[in-house]
Amino acid sequence: MVSGHTNNHNQSDAYANVMRGQVLFNDSQLPKIIWNQIKILVISNKDEFDNERNLLVTETLPKLQQHFLTQGIYVDFVDCNFNWNFDLSKNPYHMRRYMKELKNAYQTSTGPFLLTFIGNKYGNIVLPIELSTPEYNNIKNAASDLGKNIKLLEEWYLLDDKSSPSMYKLKDPDENFSDIPPRSISTYDLNTCENHEWNEAYMYLADLFLSVLNEKSHMKSMHDIQLLSSVEILVNYATKLSPSGCMCILRQFDGLNERCKGSENYIDLLPGGRLDKIRQEKLKRFRESITNKLSNNENNEINLEGNQTIINIPWRDHTDSQSDDPDYQRYMRTLNASVFLRIKSLNQNYIDVSISNYFKSPEKSFYNEVLVHLTYYSKHSSHTCLGFEHFTERNYSFKHWLTVANTSEHYPYTIFGSRASGKTLLCTKIVQYLLNTLEKNVQCVIRYFNLTSKSRNISEVFTSICTQLSSLEHVPASNNEQYMNHIEYYHSALASLSKSQRPVILMIDGIEDITPPNQHASSVALYQALLQLLPPK
Repeated sequence: MVSGHTNNHNQSDAYANVMRGQVLFNDSQLPKIIWNQIKILVISNKDEFDNERNLLVTETLPKLQQHFLTQGIYVDFVDCNFNWNFDLSKNPYHMRRYMKELKNAYQTSTGPFLLTFIGNKYGNIVLPIELSTPEYNNIKNAASDLGKNIKLLEEWYLLDDKSSPSMYKLKDPDENFSDIPPRSISTYDLNTCENHEWNEAYMYLADLFLSVLNEKSHMKSMHDIQLLSSVEILVNYATKLSPSGCMCILRQFDGLNERCKGSENYIDLLPGGRLDKIRQEKLKRFRESITNKLSNNENNEINLEGNQTIINIPWRDHTDSQSDDPDYQRYMRTLNASVFLRIKSLNQNYIDVSISNYFKSPEKSFYNEVLVHLTYYSKHSSHTCLGFEHFTERNYSFKHWLTVANTSEHYPYTIFGSRASGKTLLCTKIVQYLLNTLEKNVQCVIRYFNLTSKSRNISEVFTSICTQLSSLEHVPASNNEQYMNHIEYYHSALASLSKSQRPVILMIDGIEDITPPNQHASSVALYQALLQLLPPK
């Protein structure tokens, strides 16, 4: 199985845990699928790092793409601030969508998946989407005590009495102002008007929340309300996923203050040009947290300190000519080189410690195949199946089948139903129930119809199942010949597992759909094999 480094037990164990379904237990985390791409999300405050982000696209990205082309790895940057005239942080619903994009980048990128720019500005805070009834009332009462107008708070936060417990939810600006996201000649005037109206509402609500939390910070009821910038929220989320995949550029303009010409895009200011001390204090704590997160290197083979680059450059009042300044040009060259080298280094480190470095190409391909099905199972198993507890406790056929499976020969448990009737969820929840019942002694093989290129017909599914069975404990190796031999091997594998008293769960979803009409006759033997009597356990 192992093509090299056969003494590396960790990688062999990781491979075996996926093949045997051991990663499905509650205390295990599904490993990442092996992808041939580097997908990096670029985040920053809007309008603060325009030159740097443009450099990434025009110079850094082409060099990275050229470098990784020979390795068959595709590189891409995703920047939410490009081609988007709306500040991401001003709509928390956009933040939710971008967090999904961030998780997708983490799951599908080999190595780094986030590049963050942090400067002298903390940026706009993200309003809370939901407030519990006590939190809302405390905010409302505290704002009234401070002499704040609470009309916009009452207008934008509405009681949702259908949720349990009831709570106040922020209306989605995209639903109330339908022309904020799109921008065209025909909607430009309306877009500008609605954008301006929501901006005013946002600015007032943000000031209200900050004022209340700053003045009433001693109240315990306020401690659960966090007002963070969009950049800090995304960085916190990403470092929880994997700090080793997060890169950070900390740019410090020395000498920059509120009196400097052109400073409004680079430092937090209040109306009237005064320094926003609350946000600047948040920025200080945020920078410190970045350093701490990228310095904690426990149980990590990658030097996280190299994931942050700190660059100090002097501020010039004439920002229009900043690009002509020698110090600024030197900074841009340093930035370009550091990002390129760090992504290159992180990817190499990831490959060195990744399971992909220890197995041949067919094994990696099959590993991905199995992991895709397990990931799909994991997603579905988190859903609620109404009436499932009643089914497991009261359904006689299921209880009898489960009892017989441990004592004598039995037939597979078959679920029939019309399309979209919930068969997939039910069989997934049954597997989850069996895993919890049998605990870690069980091994598991799962297939969902048409989920991958190797699950489109019964022959491919059956061959794939036999290949996975050969990796289970107490199962003889397969000779990987024609599928009729696979049928013989399938039964011999189950017999071996029964003799060793090792329970195995085999789930196939959508089996009625996986035979093309022109293959019905040749597939009969495979169906017969799957529907034959099974040995105990």
